[in-house]
Order: sequence, then C-alpha cells, then structure tokens
Amino acid sequence: MKVKVMILSIMFLIVANIAGGAEDRTVACPLEGKDLKGEKVRLADLKGNVVVISFWATWCAPCKKELRFLNELLKTKSKNGFRVIAISIDGPESAADIRTVTKRYRLSMPVIHDKEGAIIAVWNSKATVPFSIFIDRRGRIAYKHVGFSKGYQKELEKRIDDLLAEKVQ
Repeated sequence: MKVKVMILSIMFLIVANIAGGAEDRTVACPLEGKDLKGEKVRLADLKGNVVVISFWATWCAPCKKELRFLNELLKTKSKNGFRVIAISIDGPESAADIRTVTKRYRLSMPVIHDKEGAIIAVWNSKATVPFSIFIDRRGRIAYKHVGFSKGYQKELEKRIDDLLAEKVQ
C-alpha cells in the first residue's frame, strides 16, 4: 500500500511539474528607457500583452535577422496583443548606426539605445546578443533564448502563439 501511495505521489508531482510551468514564472522587473524618438518606453505599460524584449547590436548579423522576423510578426500579431521592445547594446559611438538599421529595416517597434548599460545590467548582464526574453500577459518571464537561426523562426513564432493563447486569470 505504501508503495502505491509513493508511486501515485511521484506521478502527481511529475504531472503537476509539467502542467505547472506557467505558474512557476517570475514577475519581470521594471524596464524603462527612451526610444530613439525620445519617448518613454515602459514594460509596465504593456501589461496585458505578450512582449518580446530583444537585445541586439548593429554589428550582429543574427540580431538583425531576428529583428526583421519580429517586425514581420508584429504586422500580423499586434492586433492579438503582441509587442516587441528592441534594446541595442551598442556603445554611444554607434548611435547613428542604430538609426540606420532601424530605418533600413523599417522597424515598427520601439528601439532603446542603452548606451549607459543600465537596462543590460539588470536584464542581460552578460551582454549576450541576440538575446530574447518572452514576457506573458501577466508581466511574468515565460522564456529566455540566446541566438537566432533560420530554424529557430518556427519555434519563436510557436512560443509567441502559445503565450498569446494563454488565458489571463
């Protein structure tokens, strides 16, 4: 009898652990900065939306591919509550390059140039690029991902779709 109870308990814990992923998420810390137009961008203002925070640099080719892909997803998913905040980790000497990339790719997301590194220190302390953080509608960190490759596009879109489909309680 004790063995059956132990086995059932272990099975319950395994199932609860698999199903309970969304409940184990931590609340995202505040994020605030000014975009390239000088307008304030706050993660807290986007609560209720699924947000991808994308850390990138002008010298990083995979970063630019990810930004273009996220920009395309914004066109089709923004009406469902999808948003992106792009944060450049470039130094102050690269401000003109950031504007060039933003214009060349017609990025419709807010782009923050974190030239002092205040956001990076909290959110991306290793200054890894490309680095993406997925925030659910309740303002919690759902996923983190380093890198971007052609094969990752489907996974990225699926993660976004899954977060968009989650019920907000």
